[in-house]
Amino acid sequence: MGSHIRSIEDAAAEMISTLKHISNVNTICVTANDGAMSNRVIGVYNRGEQLARHGMSIPILTSTQPHQQTIEFHSVPSVLDDGRISGSSFIPFTTDCAMVTVSIYKAETSALIGSICLLDKSPIELSTAERESLQSLSSLLGYMIELENASLTDSLTGLYNRRYLAHLCNNGTDKLYSVLFIDIDDFKEVNDRYGHDTGDALLQEIASRLRTSVRKSDVLIRYGGDEFLICFQHLADNNDLAVVADKIKLSLKQPYFIDEQLVHIYASVGMSSKQGGGSTLRELITDADHSMYDMKNSDRNK
Repeated sequence: MGSHIRSIEDAAAEMISTLKHISNVNTICVTANDGAMSNRVIGVYNRGEQLARHGMSIPILTSTQPHQQTIEFHSVPSVLDDGRISGSSFIPFTTDCAMVTVSIYKAETSALIGSICLLDKSPIELSTAERESLQSLSSLLGYMIELENASLTDSLTGLYNRRYLAHLCNNGTDKLYSVLFIDIDDFKEVNDRYGHDTGDALLQEIASRLRTSVRKSDVLIRYGGDEFLICFQHLADNNDLAVVADKIKLSLKQPYFIDEQLVHIYASVGMSSKQGGGSTLRELITDADHSMYDMKNSDRNK
């Protein structure tokens, strides 16, 4: 991430640096949950054999005490027929190994957000000091992950904010992006007529409809008060982008029933694509913004 954002990867590296002086296991790694059935490795140290690598997925195994920050001991085979991990898309380990994990959960929702893992080809035994260190560092990591997520998320809609967009612009240069820029027409009139509480509820409902209109890999951002961005990765062609744009416009056009009020809105949508290469994400956003205003002016002149 950019220097203005505290990197969770940096925090993971610091924790691993501490743990490698406390524990003699072969591999120490820190993971962040990817929203599926696995945890993505965001920091790793291999003392000898490479049992894990940065970016690979660690399986989420059945916990004896789900939603609690407890130390779990597992034996993980290097094959994919283990019933505990069926349906997971993780890359199998190169060898059978022992694994100790401390899973980290959100306090308010019990959602899994990450873990600290120890891996070794031999059974792992932990001293009291090692256990205490794992518990303390996992608590700190959980706090840092939640703090980082909060700083990059819009508090009203739960979508990413412009701070996250800056990170994306600085670190996504290798990705083939397409962009939709969405502006809610006459949103000020909704606030003026029904009040800001209704306006806020409307924005939350808009965010919900946008989530159901895109893939999990697409990035939803609240760009401004009533402006949203969607950054798509690797759409097949511009026709696909146009199809998605029409789908979103139709979804947002459907009536909203908020606080016993029936609310109607329309959305102007601008498109920009990196098909063929040569444009940065910032340039694509600017192009999509201009395209959106051209669309809005065109509709007004009809």
